[in-house]
Amino acid sequence: MNTSFRVGEFLIEPQLNNISNNGTSVHVEPKVMQVLTCLIASADEVVAKEQLIKIVWADTFVGDDVLTRAISELRKVFRDDSKEPRYIQTIPRTGYRLIATVGQNQTNVASLPKTVPTATLHSRQIIWASILLLLLSMTIWVYFSRPRTSAARASMRVVPLTSYPGREDQGALSPDGNQIAFVWEGEKGDNADIYVKSISGDRPLRITTNPGIDLKPAWSPDGQRICFLRINPNDGKVGVFVTSALGSAPERFLFSLNQELGTISWSPDGKFIATSDAQPGSKATNIVLYSPETGEKRDLTTLPAQFWSDSIPAFSPDSKTVAFIRQNSPITGDIYIVSTNGGEPRRITFDNARYSFDSGIIGGLTWTSDGAELIFSSTRGGLPSLWRVAVAGGEPERLPVGGDNTYYPSVSLQGHRLSYTRVSGGTPIYRIDATNKPAQRAVATKFLSSTREDASPRYSPDGKRVAFQSDRSGNPEIWTCDSDGQNISQLTFFRKGVAGTAQWSPDGSQIAFDYRDSGMSDVYVVNVNGGVPRRVTTEDADDSVPSWSRDGKFLYFASNRTGPVEVWKTPVEGGQAVQLTKHGGFTAFESSDGRYFYFNKSAGCPGVWKMPVDGGDETLVLNQSGAGNWGQWSLADKGIYFIDYRPDGISVAFFNFVTQKTTRVVGLENVNAFVGGLTSSPDGKQILYTQQDPVSSDIMLVEDFH
Repeated sequence: MNTSFRVGEFLIEPQLNNISNNGTSVHVEPKVMQVLTCLIASADEVVAKEQLIKIVWADTFVGDDVLTRAISELRKVFRDDSKEPRYIQTIPRTGYRLIATVGQNQTNVASLPKTVPTATLHSRQIIWASILLLLLSMTIWVYFSRPRTSAARASMRVVPLTSYPGREDQGALSPDGNQIAFVWEGEKGDNADIYVKSISGDRPLRITTNPGIDLKPAWSPDGQRICFLRINPNDGKVGVFVTSALGSAPERFLFSLNQELGTISWSPDGKFIATSDAQPGSKATNIVLYSPETGEKRDLTTLPAQFWSDSIPAFSPDSKTVAFIRQNSPITGDIYIVSTNGGEPRRITFDNARYSFDSGIIGGLTWTSDGAELIFSSTRGGLPSLWRVAVAGGEPERLPVGGDNTYYPSVSLQGHRLSYTRVSGGTPIYRIDATNKPAQRAVATKFLSSTREDASPRYSPDGKRVAFQSDRSGNPEIWTCDSDGQNISQLTFFRKGVAGTAQWSPDGSQIAFDYRDSGMSDVYVVNVNGGVPRRVTTEDADDSVPSWSRDGKFLYFASNRTGPVEVWKTPVEGGQAVQLTKHGGFTAFESSDGRYFYFNKSAGCPGVWKMPVDGGDETLVLNQSGAGNWGQWSLADKGIYFIDYRPDGISVAFFNFVTQKTTRVVGLENVNAFVGGLTSSPDGKQILYTQQDPVSSDIMLVEDFH
């Protein structure tokens, strides 16, 4: 039975997960289609959220956010407006109602006219029976069409591939699966270079010796050469190089990049090298293709205005498609695929996976050897772990290997092997004395430290307590402690998803934060003495990084509800949110006098800006690239603290509003690739920040991967 339906002017084909109109067809996730079929079955009637979740996610524990995201996807397809709906109406605190005309699309049955109720009793029974049969058949299909059973996958054997001192990561298996190239700083930990090791061998072969930082190795299709990135230690410029996999031939420079956070993928047919790059002076990246034969470099993707960047490309085994990560904010992103001939990318995951301090939004991306699935590291389950998702679409499934804190998966084209990096260690919060003279280097001491990630600290208004994010309970939650690091207490207990970016209310009685399950992020508020967090934002959008107005009545937050990420403002106790910025905005803080709010923009617009709280023109206040990075600037009463990147070193600097001058507060030593969560105490004497300490990591090998 191939039943299809008409919803308004759209043709719905549940068995194909397809929605079409006027020759345009959109493929949706199976779960999204199941939500729609449930609404069709009860057309013009309110369907409770709990009922939808119970039917569609019967075998999974999920929150409202997953359902909200599914409704949001349907509205995008229907080009529907939640405020003036023509298809799906939101019933606050209850559920949803399909208000468009519903009918069966069979050759002998005309579309049903809309009445109240929409369908006659007989037609309603026919539709219900058709949908129940569809849901049953879809469930059976999903079960039996899974590539392998859990029992079969459990037979995969995991063995350590490297166990050297320090950190080995960014492993890339050779096409035949018999060798691995990886990054290691050597036994002395003095320089990051590319090494190659046989799967059955003991000692690795060092193939680069330049004093620059060599990263992200990728194999040529014949397994004879390795392409990699190099950061010049003198000027910070990034180049793409190629060298012999045996280290027996001189390395060759290929082309330069305008940014350093790229990943390289060499197409299996040898025609192209894919990476990500930005326009000069910008941080917003797109995917580019380089021809080793002709030297031609061309753009593969064009980044839409509402997105942050395209990065981490990976060629499919047939070289016809590139998978990559598209970020919709500085801290969230999803997997897309695009033809090597160009065109509109197709979205594969719908997680809005949150930032991972070790390796970015998605900590690595690779294809299975048959090209049917993508393997990736993601925080979609809370902590970074390995997942797989079908290229045809569907819900990601966690791999039974790897565990938490796993990154950089790589699958060999032959040999059924998978490698990944397993990290042990944490990201402690450091404290420095800001009363040092500018010429002095800071002596940083660990303020909070665990074997997990502690991040995004924020002082309370009286300076006596600190709120921060930590996954020390096994899931990223909001925690608090005294200003001396004592009396650590967990404040939220979601036990899934990610809670972060805590901000104290002006009176110190509440903390605002953002939380995402496996869908959109929303802003919440919780009492500092504990209790159930209260959800403040409920729109079908990604709402994050909240902060308080000085009177405690409003919350600023970043949202993509109108497309590009902008700064919005909403009453804490509920009410209509108002968009403030018009040309991009993310993290925002209100000035001590309540007249302005200061904010940073997208990756392509460095610096800190300000705007009157009642609206008006925006003004560039601090034109420093480091000041515009999320988590690397903090508003104080008299100015802005920020991380200042200069050729002579990294420091915490202060921009004075009165003098309009920047002074170095303290220099920072031994700071690794990520520095964030910058906050100053109310008296300006102490500064906290998160630092990725040197940690231990090893590369693991999965034999008989399937």
